[in-house]
Amino acid sequence: MKTKDIAPCGLNCSLCLGYQREKNKCNGCNGPEETKPYHCVECRIRNCEEKHGKKDTLCSECKKYPCRWIKDLEKRYRTRYNVRIHENFKAIKDLGKREFIKREKVKWRCTGCNQYVCMHREKCLFCGTNNHMYIVKTIT
Repeated sequence: MKTKDIAPCGLNCSLCLGYQREKNKCNGCNGPEETKPYHCVECRIRNCEEKHGKKDTLCSECKKYPCRWIKDLEKRYRTRYNVRIHENFKAIKDLGKREFIKREKVKWRCTGCNQYVCMHREKCLFCGTNNHMYIVKTIT
């Protein structure tokens, strides 16, 4: 998990199913284009014209933040996966990317095998441990 794993939308790519899986692995939004699934290459948020070609710019730095796309993504991820994009952006702003990643490394560790848990699954992809409660861990 590295600072480059923070997607422009504020999600941590290293916690994504596409990033963690073995087959057709994605290297994240800021990784090489050839490893991305089509929907990631065509992502409206990553390719937003407000970024002026700088695809790795965080959306929270935009004068139009939060735009409709971020609001929709926030609602979907909050509802489905209990991931709060606005809180990620706040933590990145308050702590910086490095400290944010340090805390993510603790927050998202599997209690069974110590791998990073996929935000899209309740069970660890590596050992099958039910990590449903990992989401509510707080780091102080």
